[in-house]
Amino acid sequence: MAIFRKLHTAFWQDAKVIEELTPEDKFFFIYLLTNPATTQIGIYQITKKQMSFELGYSIESINSLMDRFENHHKLIKYNTYTREIALKNWGKYNLDRSGKPMLDCVKKELEEVSDISLIEYVSKGIKKEDIKDIFKSYLNKENSNDIEDLCEINKTNNDTYNESYTDRFKNLGQEEEKDKEEYKEEDIDKEKDLKSSNVSKYAKLYEQNIGLINGVAYEWIINISEEIDLKLFKKAIEIATDKGKCNKGYIGGIIRQWLNNNIKTYDDLKAYELNQGGQLNDRKSKYAREYENEDESTYQKPTEEQLRRVRELLESN
Repeated sequence: MAIFRKLHTAFWQDAKVIEELTPEDKFFFIYLLTNPATTQIGIYQITKKQMSFELGYSIESINSLMDRFENHHKLIKYNTYTREIALKNWGKYNLDRSGKPMLDCVKKELEEVSDISLIEYVSKGIKKEDIKDIFKSYLNKENSNDIEDLCEINKTNNDTYNESYTDRFKNLGQEEEKDKEEYKEEDIDKEKDLKSSNVSKYAKLYEQNIGLINGVAYEWIINISEEIDLKLFKKAIEIATDKGKCNKGYIGGIIRQWLNNNIKTYDDLKAYELNQGGQLNDRKSKYAREYENEDESTYQKPTEEQLRRVRELLESN
């Protein structure tokens, strides 16, 4: 395990990163490139439970991110039985130098890969011929067909597997089931919470406009659903979007201001805006009346006596 991984500055200029990846996608991608389980060959074993713990995301969020990266962005491959992940462009940016220490390290790590199809997946992006040749040599192993069959079974039915495979695959499958059981009760409780009090509607609005729901966002949505109605929550999102600041912090600030003014429903907001508009008009009317009174007291029509005196002064001159 290396103590650091290099990340090319070209990462930020990549068209796919700029145009297709959300801020959360970019954060998750950097995690996949640099987490402690990474190797020199871009293929490593990591569980979704481990990702969830290190990132502070729920298992549901990790599943959603993994599905998006594998099936939409097509940047990774993940074997749920061996729990190995392969990064598509790792060979292009990281396997760009050779030398005996590097080649020895590549050989050693390739020996530890269980799913040979992942080796083929990464090898397509390798430019250095000597490293690419080492990858190709591992594609011809006698057990490659068996493992490819296992991967095919995994693709079509993630819940069953053939017990005739090696004990290592069997044990890995049992561990995966154990992980699922550990989260089963927690997932059921969360699902009940999301379905109760229409919280699921708030969650849907959040995911559609702000981003994936992690543990912190999950608790925040529960609290928001208890304080304001859905229509007012949607209005807050619309205001934040118009300002170009559609994030949890900005939306939370809008809602706090409303709550400080005892605004908890969309109807409360409309009434508040109407009342504020009426007070503004009253202030304007007051200023207008004062101006009119001032105008009357300042500019008065001269009396007949005043006019007579002015005429006498003019005649005497």
